Amino acid sequence: MIPHWNAGLLYEAGLQLGEGACWDARRRRFLYVDIKGKKLGRLNPLTRQVEERLLDKMASAIIPVGDTGKYIVALQGSVSQLDFETGDLQTLVEIEKERSANRCNDGKCDAAGRLWFGTMHGDARAAEGALYRFDGSSLRKMMDKRSVSNGLGWSPDNRTMYYIDSFDYNIRAYDFDVGSGVIANERVIVDIEAPEQVPDGMCVDAEGMLWVAIWGAGAVHRYDPVTGALTGKVIVPAPHVTNCAFGGKDMQQLFITTARDGLTGAQLEQYPLSGSLFIADTGIRGLEGFEFKGT
Repeated sequence: MIPHWNAGLLYEAGLQLGEGACWDARRRRFLYVDIKGKKLGRLNPLTRQVEERLLDKMASAIIPVGDTGKYIVALQGSVSQLDFETGDLQTLVEIEKERSANRCNDGKCDAAGRLWFGTMHGDARAAEGALYRFDGSSLRKMMDKRSVSNGLGWSPDNRTMYYIDSFDYNIRAYDFDVGSGVIANERVIVDIEAPEQVPDGMCVDAEGMLWVAIWGAGAVHRYDPVTGALTGKVIVPAPHVTNCAFGGKDMQQLFITTARDGLTGAQLEQYPLSGSLFIADTGIRGLEGFEFKGT
């Protein structure tokens, strides 16, 4: 019997498409986005105080920029830098100007502080997106013909990168060189039961296990990247679970985003907390996310 945890309500946010789960360790805040709501947020888990910023574009990822007090934000058409206090948004690089129907999706920074992020078609058309790497000065396409580029993560020793394209219903691993940012030796390490369970956002714990938000299953699954086995499950009272990040007390709390998007009226009645933020005390230490160092 694998261990189960129950996620509790953190904030009834009513997000259309909650995503971008990230722990800001310097400020002790949980960061999140509402992609379709064009909104960014940060939450103090101790006081439950919430601050939000509305944008004029869809945002899919938000990550701290070193000790500057600013954030790197993946948007529709650009990667930009946000001053959360003033709302000032500075474009750093434009993305796929020739594909106006595309938008950025999930993103994370590696140990060298480079941003990795994917793009996808707004209607999730197959093979219309890509995976990019941005170091603050140069943008490089790392994979082409991606469909719904999603979860990213690295092993505790930073020698392996993990990646999810939701339409592939699996998790892939790559040899990773932290110095050069080069990936190689692609292989599938976990197969996901399709189409009922769609892998979405992902984070990694200190034991090297992968925690994957499962859209449609109301859960976060914990996988062993060596055996591919399911080793744990967080039960979430919302079917469309989108992303997760470790943070909080001793880095043992799992923060979870969810969505209302794609649910019928009957489903929303059954799961009224859909679109909320949740938290689970796992008793397992997670890896702290990396900040962006490029600007």
